[in-house]
Amino acid sequence: MNLNTRLLKTLGFSWLAFLITGLLISWFFAIPTITVLIDRSYCPPDQWQQVSQTYTNLYRQHQRRQLRLQTVILFSNLGQDVFVSPPMPAVIQTLSTYGHSDKQRQTELQKAYSKTQLLDCR
Repeated sequence: MNLNTRLLKTLGFSWLAFLITGLLISWFFAIPTITVLIDRSYCPPDQWQQVSQTYTNLYRQHQRRQLRLQTVILFSNLGQDVFVSPPMPAVIQTLSTYGHSDKQRQTELQKAYSKTQLLDCR
């Protein structure tokens, strides 16, 4: 009986140490999380290609777990689309641009989400 008690205590402390180590690693090596804001207002195709290439790079970092894309928001003065899970880069590449830039909406979105990265045609 004494041997079983020691074994259970050892296993319990081992699992507790394993859990604490896992929590410390997740706190110190946390993956940065951002919200991507994409200004979908009209721009020439070559400039939109640059926007989509930047998004593709962010998406690849997301896949490699170097970065977490929490939300992707497409916006212009005519409305906005919110993607809770990041869309494939091909979706962004094939989008048509329309409308005008909406600085007020951009400011509101940047205030609503803590860490954002803006992709636009400038």
